[in-house]
Amino acid sequence: MKNDESNPLIGICVSKDDYPGLLNLLTKRLQTALDHATFIRFHLTDIDFEKLKVKAAEYKKSSNEWQEGIFPMPDVVYMQCSANRETIKRIENIIGPKVFNSFLFDKWEGWKLLKKSWSLRKHLPTTQLLENNADLIDFISKFNYCDVIVKPINGYSSEGIYRIKFQEGKNIEISSTKGLKIEKQEFKYSKEFWYLLSPKFFAGTHIIQQSIETIKAHENVSDIRLNMNKNRNGQWEVSLLLFRIATNSSVVIPKSITAYNPDKFMKSSIYEKEKMGDIEKTIINLGLKICKAFDKSEYHMADLGIDLGMDEKGHLWIFEVNPLPFPTRGSVLDYSMTKPMEYALYLASKRNI
Repeated sequence: MKNDESNPLIGICVSKDDYPGLLNLLTKRLQTALDHATFIRFHLTDIDFEKLKVKAAEYKKSSNEWQEGIFPMPDVVYMQCSANRETIKRIENIIGPKVFNSFLFDKWEGWKLLKKSWSLRKHLPTTQLLENNADLIDFISKFNYCDVIVKPINGYSSEGIYRIKFQEGKNIEISSTKGLKIEKQEFKYSKEFWYLLSPKFFAGTHIIQQSIETIKAHENVSDIRLNMNKNRNGQWEVSLLLFRIATNSSVVIPKSITAYNPDKFMKSSIYEKEKMGDIEKTIINLGLKICKAFDKSEYHMADLGIDLGMDEKGHLWIFEVNPLPFPTRGSVLDYSMTKPMEYALYLASKRNI
């Protein structure tokens, strides 16, 4: 049975584990969504492919509550959980190419995808999958014992990240987070160093990455957050651009971060005011190149959070790309809160794409 074109059915596919934070975010998104659509949330296991029905919960804007029921297959599906290509294709065979954010990639998969683009390679720190201790030793020696970063491929925020720094005299300093605190340990001998780290790194679960020194403001390092979304016209645009300054010497493992929009950053930046316009334009152009790299792939993406850094020479580096970015809360206006729903309505309006 065909859904009402004037009131499309938009499905948000979520994980079987309904984390309170994710459910709250989804509810906030829908509070500001347009009224001429029905929004449901469901799990992949709730789809009945034979009857073309889905068991789901419908968002009721009037009461700000969710009501369970049985619905036809949605006109559009916004993926908020991982799914294999076979399942995505099965849904697309029914509703067409209207399943977006269909690739929840990890850090290694994301790096490899971007590496295929010749225009992006110069912006990517050297990165390698950590499969054994020898990989880490070789990587460290390749960079002449400069700082390196070890990250879990499925990590988020600063959890599980280690910054390995070689000081004068070959002392080894390791920084990591534990809760809200930064732990630092120093070793004189590599055997002690390996004894600590070896049990923490399982083959294929971490990447090793070249550490990049970014520009400093008041002796503290900075990075850049860029959220990109497809809009109501199906085009990529900037939803958020923030310059962030850490309260210590690491944006990888920060104590805390202060965020500035471009105008406010100008007042505290080491860059002259007249250069900021060019910097902002350069950042956005790089963001669009990243988005186009995903468009050229087999994946349908429309919601990306990009972490960048600029070094002292003004060169931009891509630290990582997040397929499920959390919109920024607080006083900053982040349009990535509402853009996915607008794009979903755009897809629903297209009969043949």
